[in-house]
Amino acid sequence: MFDQLMARAVSARGGAAVESWARVEAAACARRFAAMVAILDARYRAEGSAEREQWYLDNWGAVCAEIAAAQQITPGSASHQLLIATALRDRLPKVAAVFADGLVSHRLVSAIVWRTALIKDPDALVSVDSDLADAITDWPPMSEHKTIAEIDVLVDRHDPHAVRRAQNRARGRSVNVGLDDAGGLATLWGELFAPDAKALDNRLGALAATVCAGDPRTIDQRRADALGALATGADRLTCMCGDRDVCDATAPARAGGSAVVYVITHDDTLTEQSEAAARHDAALDGQQPRLFDKPVRELTLAEALRDDDPGEPAATAPGVMLGGPTLAGPIIRRLALTARIKRVIHPGAAPPEPGYTPSQKLADFVRCRDLTCRFPGCAHPADRCDLDHTIAHPAGPTCASNLKCLCRFHHLLKTFWSGDGGWHDRQHVDGTVTWTAPSGQIHTTRPGSQLLFPSLCAPTAPVTATAAARGTVANTGLTMPRRQSTRAEDRRRRIAQERQLNEDQALLAMVDSSPPF
Repeated sequence: MFDQLMARAVSARGGAAVESWARVEAAACARRFAAMVAILDARYRAEGSAEREQWYLDNWGAVCAEIAAAQQITPGSASHQLLIATALRDRLPKVAAVFADGLVSHRLVSAIVWRTALIKDPDALVSVDSDLADAITDWPPMSEHKTIAEIDVLVDRHDPHAVRRAQNRARGRSVNVGLDDAGGLATLWGELFAPDAKALDNRLGALAATVCAGDPRTIDQRRADALGALATGADRLTCMCGDRDVCDATAPARAGGSAVVYVITHDDTLTEQSEAAARHDAALDGQQPRLFDKPVRELTLAEALRDDDPGEPAATAPGVMLGGPTLAGPIIRRLALTARIKRVIHPGAAPPEPGYTPSQKLADFVRCRDLTCRFPGCAHPADRCDLDHTIAHPAGPTCASNLKCLCRFHHLLKTFWSGDGGWHDRQHVDGTVTWTAPSGQIHTTRPGSQLLFPSLCAPTAPVTATAAARGTVANTGLTMPRRQSTRAEDRRRRIAQERQLNEDQALLAMVDSSPPF
């Protein structure tokens, strides 16, 4: 079937080609999901798998790590895909068959799996699977809301208590921060209780008023900066008027909180004193420049050539925030006004340090070199990672060529899912790490500083260890953290709780509709 879809797509033209390749894409996705389930089945058949179900990093987690590495995605995304894959195989085989034929998209299949997750009765599940398989190929293009409504109609017909109800607005309150702006900014959005929001609004206003009248920032810019001051526990803003003889608020505000944000940059970015750098630092504040204040046809030559805009960015090297985006030089220079500055020293050919725990100087270097967890596809920031000895200590020395950042999840994976048929890693003197998956697939990860700070990837002293030494120290005295209940038990409990909530709401609605009203 798949070969036929491929042949049809290759020969098609125009809109027919788009349709054909869309079917190939869906059919290939179905086969990718089937391959994931095959890995999970093999893991469950392996010796000792039942015992590992109680591990914090259980069989499911280990499979998600392998799937994530193969696709360069996070373990959370891999777990979501594996949930869909197992649901199609075990709960919705008829929908899975339609998917394998490329007749429906991955997005629709994902919605179906989610909206049918609460169905517990086997007969009801069979009926819903059959009805959906018959209906979905004839559905016209619909919005996401309409699609969910159509799925829920079929679920409600066979199991009313399995319809996933929307949470009320109060239960859905949250605050979200998006750090994906290439300009060094972030987006903040959310919903709070009204009294909390009013208190925050008043607090931002009060902090914004702690600078003198000569501060060049607008009120909106000062309120935005006040939120940053609030996050670090500062009781005022640092004034940008530049008149230190008159304004006491120009002294850097002291942070009073425990939150720490690490930013890595070049020394030249902080020390540059050029006129261009000063202009672009100033361009962060004040009103947006107006190019023209009258119609173009009325401008004189001098007015047309007036330069109110700072122009191209100064040639100031950028930096990077651990766990965040790349930051432009002027933004980093602004941050440096109130930040503690620590210089990172490349260890060069320095000999290994004694003991297991690296010195602060060595730890800082490794974190700045790596920037993130070094497992394939993982972007966990280095400041929240463990420092892992690639060759386990004491056979492996405590030095830069044998240390790398691993988040706790992947540190446990490397420690307890190694050995025969497990994960293996090898680190090179420039910080490159080569991983071998249980399937034999090779993954290579390079330090995150390679592009912005290549000097941090200069070779360090090489490491050698005998094969015998490697095998004698692994997992000595270590135990995997254990779950109080297995992942499957947790899922069953969540489904039961949500179904019970639906049943309680249905009963309450029935009572309210009965006379007397």
